[in-house]
Amino acid sequence: MLRVEKISKVFNPGTVNERLALDQVSLTLNPGDFVTVIGGNGAGKSTLLNCVAGVYPPDGGDIFIDDVQVTK
Repeated sequence: MLRVEKISKVFNPGTVNERLALDQVSLTLNPGDFVTVIGGNGAGKSTLLNCVAGVYPPDGGDIFIDDVQVTK
């Protein structure tokens, strides 16, 4: 099971190029679930996947895989 709880991600915080990519996004996927994430350019689809994969650490919130927190 994958559980994403209120994750947030800001790129270039405190600069003129600051971009809020994820704003308290939550998602729960149970075994066997199939999901498609859709949205326009800059909606945060890749950022969400990269946070779950561990490429980007979220600035806030938690990610759990099989009830094990993997964000810290």
